[in-house]
Amino acid sequence: MTPGRVLSLLCLVVCASATLVGCAGGDALALDPVARAASTTAKTTSSRFEFRASVDAGSVGSFSFHGNGVFDGRNKSGWMNMHFAMPPAFQLQVGSTDPSMEMIFDGSDGLVMYMRSSLFDKMVPTGKWVKMDLEKMAKKEGVDLGAIMNANQADPSQSLRMLMASSNSRVTGSERIRGVQTTHYAFNIDFKKLAHDNKQLRQLTQAMGSVSAPAEAWIDAKGRVRRLAVTMSMGAAQLGTPMTMTMTEDLYDFGARANITPPSDDLVVDLSSLSGSS
Repeated sequence: MTPGRVLSLLCLVVCASATLVGCAGGDALALDPVARAASTTAKTTSSRFEFRASVDAGSVGSFSFHGNGVFDGRNKSGWMNMHFAMPPAFQLQVGSTDPSMEMIFDGSDGLVMYMRSSLFDKMVPTGKWVKMDLEKMAKKEGVDLGAIMNANQADPSQSLRMLMASSNSRVTGSERIRGVQTTHYAFNIDFKKLAHDNKQLRQLTQAMGSVSAPAEAWIDAKGRVRRLAVTMSMGAAQLGTPMTMTMTEDLYDFGARANITPPSDDLVVDLSSLSGSS
């Protein structure tokens, strides 16, 4: 596997993780308690988040990452910092002893991500940001995200959108999350419900190779999601290797101030211009 292909796979994994953090707009798709909570949470203007995930990328190997960030709902933008734990062979290919990444996402027009990391030192000058147009990359992978993320939902996350397609929700207990009392639910994300009357979402469901995904949500007394946990799988046809990702995320400090600005053009290198990245 070439360094460019490793970089592309890493970016796709980052995209997958980015779809599980922050807040998303939209209306509840069912009168389900988790769906209602997702809709309520989506109406908050901003929040901070903290996440941790593990990824099994088939022949590439397994790795994990964790991080934190802030999402600005008014400006459809966000910032986060991620730290990776990668297999030695993978780390040798990307050529970094500091597996971390800073990311800025801008959803004001489509969805564009900017990533800065020593992981990219073999591909771009040190300190430069790699720019990735998520919609363009998704089209190359056979999924039209432009039809999924409309003008009212062009934010860096679809996690709450997915929770709005919850089914079979059931209470499993109550827990304190960051000092806040919550009700703990277990449920399934119903991709068929999410993809109803939407051809592109049906294609995404097919790419994932499943019709549902197990998930959990912790909901506070105000009906907001405080923690969510999801397990997602994608088929080998889309990534060249099957991938399964399990992620847990905390949402907190609702209404937090955020001042997020994309990097200037002179500090940016477009991913599509990198040799061997496709």
